[in-house]
Amino acid sequence: MSFSDREKHLIRAAFAWGQITQQEGYTLSDLEIEKSVLFRRLLGGRPALAFPPPLRHGFPWYEVIEGRAEHIVSASEASPECSIIAPGCKIGETCILIDGAFWRVVETISEREEYIVEWGLYPMQWRLKKHWEVNYEMTQQLHSFRRDNPTAKVSFDNYLSQRDYREFRIDDDQTVWLCEWQLSRISLPGWVWVGTLLSPTDTDFAPVDEDSLGPIVFGEPGKEAGIAWLRIEEAGAEARFVRLNGTHDYQSLSNASATHLKGLLHSLQETQEDIEIIDCQAGTVIRHFTLPSALVPLDELRLKEMQYDLVPDNAYEQVN
Repeated sequence: MSFSDREKHLIRAAFAWGQITQQEGYTLSDLEIEKSVLFRRLLGGRPALAFPPPLRHGFPWYEVIEGRAEHIVSASEASPECSIIAPGCKIGETCILIDGAFWRVVETISEREEYIVEWGLYPMQWRLKKHWEVNYEMTQQLHSFRRDNPTAKVSFDNYLSQRDYREFRIDDDQTVWLCEWQLSRISLPGWVWVGTLLSPTDTDFAPVDEDSLGPIVFGEPGKEAGIAWLRIEEAGAEARFVRLNGTHDYQSLSNASATHLKGLLHSLQETQEDIEIIDCQAGTVIRHFTLPSALVPLDELRLKEMQYDLVPDNAYEQVN
């Protein structure tokens, strides 16, 4: 008896899912199988992350780890009181409930307005910030009501004094403002966590091309050609590099267009089963991965593409 490739894939996915769910204390019930986001992920050909992702409304939230989007969320007040029931938090640590799961607060930028948060074992950080926007429909309704009822006495003071995260404000011009919490990653994206974490490499390299954000290309020091690492992403003080296939002339690589660099990455993805990635901070390797080339999100990367400011920063400055 032989199995088809599809059947083999199902067996491997089920085996991996069974191992993970058993480690996390879940039973292999029909209900768990039906609602398992992880099982569907494995069936789709994507491996599990190195650590469990955050939950969002009770379901694994992979996009907040691997993706680049900004997310609109609900958030409670930050407090140390719930740390005794918050997974991954030590007793006394400040935590905050984001879409039904407790996150650690590592820095309070502005009380009830902006925080830096972390989740689980991931060496990543996110910014949780309250954002205010005018609600034109409510504003128009309020203005219409006051116009049609000039003697009516309406006060929102009691509501506005409630310490609820679903807030609104009415300014002196009777404009209604609604708030929403925005959660955005401020570290490098976590798609590398589907790969194999290695010890930080002791490879000796030096920048051979730089821009305002730091090194674009790392190469072997003292040489004009050799192994090359190309920067593919950056976030704050961190930058991510991929090791290119073969050896390269550093001068030519420095002068290469974005189209040529993307061609090198596509060639790398087509010819290599595994791709080597390093994350650096101030020229020091802080993470080192290998991962299947099919999982590297090349279509989402932007390399040396020009960014044009259509409106200069000083456009509205007064001219004396």
